[in-house]
Amino acid sequence: MVTAMKRRADAGPILATALLVCAAYYVGANVGFILRFPPATPSLLWPPNSILTATLLLSAPRRWGIYLLAALPAHLVAELGVFPFPLVLSLFVTNCSEALLAAICVRRFSDAPTHFDTLRRVVAFIVGAVLVAPFVSSFVDAAAVTALRDEPYWFVWRTRFFSNVLTELTLVPAIVVLITGAPAWIRRAPLRNKAEAVLLTAGLLGSLVAVFVEPQAGAYPIPGVPVPPLTFIVPFVLWAALRFGSSGASLSLLASVLVAIWAATHGRGSFPVPLRAESVLALQIVVSILAIPLMYLAALIEERRRAEKALSERLRFEELLSRLSGAFVHLPSSEMDESFRTWLRRLGEFLGLERAALLRLSEDNELLTVSHCWVAPGIDPGPRSIVIRSFPETVERLFSEQPFVLPRTENHRDEPPKDEDARGQGRVSSQLTIPLVAGGRVLGGLAFDALAADRAWPEEQVQWLRLVAEVFASALARKETVDALGASELMKSAILASLSNGVAVVDRDGRVIAVNESWTRFGRESNAATYAGIGMGANYLETCRQRARQGTPHAWEALAGIEAVLDGSMTGFALEYSGSGPTTDRWFAMSVVPLNRPEGGAVVSHTDVTERKRAELELQRSRQELAHFTRVSTMGELSASLAHELSQPLTGILTNAQAAQRFLDVTPPDLGELRTIVSDIISDDKRAGEVIQRLRDLLRKDVPHQLVLDLNALIRDVARLLSSDALIRNVTITLDLDPRPLTVTGDRVQLQQVVLNLLVNAMEAMADGAEGDGSIVVRTQYTDVEAVHVAVQDAGPGLREGTHDLVFEPFYTTKPAGMGMGLSIAKSLIEAHGGVIWAANNPGRGVTFHFAMPVSIKGSE
Repeated sequence: MVTAMKRRADAGPILATALLVCAAYYVGANVGFILRFPPATPSLLWPPNSILTATLLLSAPRRWGIYLLAALPAHLVAELGVFPFPLVLSLFVTNCSEALLAAICVRRFSDAPTHFDTLRRVVAFIVGAVLVAPFVSSFVDAAAVTALRDEPYWFVWRTRFFSNVLTELTLVPAIVVLITGAPAWIRRAPLRNKAEAVLLTAGLLGSLVAVFVEPQAGAYPIPGVPVPPLTFIVPFVLWAALRFGSSGASLSLLASVLVAIWAATHGRGSFPVPLRAESVLALQIVVSILAIPLMYLAALIEERRRAEKALSERLRFEELLSRLSGAFVHLPSSEMDESFRTWLRRLGEFLGLERAALLRLSEDNELLTVSHCWVAPGIDPGPRSIVIRSFPETVERLFSEQPFVLPRTENHRDEPPKDEDARGQGRVSSQLTIPLVAGGRVLGGLAFDALAADRAWPEEQVQWLRLVAEVFASALARKETVDALGASELMKSAILASLSNGVAVVDRDGRVIAVNESWTRFGRESNAATYAGIGMGANYLETCRQRARQGTPHAWEALAGIEAVLDGSMTGFALEYSGSGPTTDRWFAMSVVPLNRPEGGAVVSHTDVTERKRAELELQRSRQELAHFTRVSTMGELSASLAHELSQPLTGILTNAQAAQRFLDVTPPDLGELRTIVSDIISDDKRAGEVIQRLRDLLRKDVPHQLVLDLNALIRDVARLLSSDALIRNVTITLDLDPRPLTVTGDRVQLQQVVLNLLVNAMEAMADGAEGDGSIVVRTQYTDVEAVHVAVQDAGPGLREGTHDLVFEPFYTTKPAGMGMGLSIAKSLIEAHGGVIWAANNPGRGVTFHFAMPVSIKGSE
């Protein structure tokens, strides 16, 4: 649908051009007939051919056929009343062939077929359009005229050739200049140039009238000596060529030729009688010989003027580029936005544009946003953002890092770009977009818009602006880097400031390069200044080294840990240390982690953990209280078995004492028996004392003491303590202990409580279960990982699925009268000793509780 609408929109201009060609051809043909010298068929000037040549030069080759056919009706109407129909068609064919050959030659050898401002372009035009095309086509034309009108062949050929040479030479450049350059010149030319053009036109027309229309008596400088008419005209033509280039020369030549030929054909002015054919030929040759050097001269002058202007503009541009390059070198990022707008304004004014903008590409490559813009006064700034898919061709060239120019070059003038409709919404008549590339990444584009009229973008100027784009791209990339670094610094500062613990960043040598407020306050408000609170620039390692020499606790340990992190031998280091405060002791934690950057370094943090340590100590005391309460409660539950355990030695003591009393009543007493009785009493007393001592050990409430213990001996003591209770419960405790001493480091009472809780739990489980063998087996052994392993196996009902971890939770119990604290306390005590505890059902029945602890290094030695 869009294509159909575009075709309908293009049909109007094409139809209007065709009608204009038809009308111009008709007028030109009638002018040509007026300038004929009967009985010859060719005219002194034949404009139709030149009109067709100019039309083909100004239009796209694919439309040449339309415009040539548009001239056919005018040709038939103009010539059918003068010549027979076969000759009319033949002349039309030769006219079209001349125009086609001229257009093809000029387009082939000229880089700009519609411009005549360089020597190359003028040579291509004169050779192709002025000489070759009339020369070749005149053979066919003369043959047709000779065959149908019986006129001399070479006379016709000569007349037509020189007629068309002169017409092509004077009319084609004039038509092209009037159509392509006149509107823009009228709008843009300075007032003094317009005044000069008016003065030149008046002078030229005055001299033409004076010479060819109404010559005045006494106008010649030497009476009686005739002066060639061109003497008065050439100065004005030279003036036009020197001041207005090829366009001025072509227009002045056309005016001169038209007036001269009109005077020659009507016998006016310098031609008192109409010229004959031979004299007309001489006039054509003279004017042609005069016109060709003038065209060359105008082209050379225009080329030189343009070269001087280009050199001047290049010098101005290089100065502008130099100032632009230096403007962003030391400019802070906060001032770059204003500088971007300032330099866009200077570039826009330097290039004479209406709008200049920096376009930034979004991160998802879907949107082009105008980040900075300058517009001339009274000009709409245009949209602030552009959806990329609306401009496929622009974006395609942008990502290929190629500039995009609108409108197209001459070879593509009639081929609208794909995004022309979208650009029409912004009323862009001419635009140049240059990609901004930095670090191999497309950042956006630098767009220059001309809204008032079409603007040509010479390749040299495009290359200049690519240098400008490189400067802008470098500045934008630097701004992005600086802004990102600034944002990172702000974020880092915000994070550091938000941390309640003191944080310092040190470099590879241990020098402090960044701290937060908490770090400074930390060193000022606490007695942790040994490790925290030093200022920026100080060497943290040297501070630790000095404190270590002064005997500060943990200083050497902190120094070694930090150095290990800095040299990469450790991935982190942590240390807790205490310090004396104004009223009470305080605890601090130090952590060191590596700084992930090429330069290396580390992040050191200090935290006041006094409240945490107090909470931990309070929790530890609570656990000890609970453990003590549990031990007391357990001893209460074992009171019957303990009474039985004590009653045996006490009964033996009583019996032996009574026997000794009876032996003392015998005279003489049997001293041997008395000694035996006393020995038994001592043995029973020791046995009772051991039971009481074990009870005292378990019931003692004391600070834990870390000792090297034999776990096998400790298990035997607890088993003996529970032997009576096991007998009462009809349970057998079997010890399958490793023959080697199991040396561990720990508190005797706490480890006894672990074993006691596990054995009591096993006996209670077997009491609640169904009938079985009633056997509890305790096994110990060394493992392969420098640890001791203890397993307490019962024959009870076992654990339900999913409760293997729950049994160690506080207050979890399956017994109606249980507290659910025995196994929880056992777990906390084992973990406090660096061990682990777990439970697993047996393959048959019952459950086995395991715990493992590290082997004591001292004991192993």
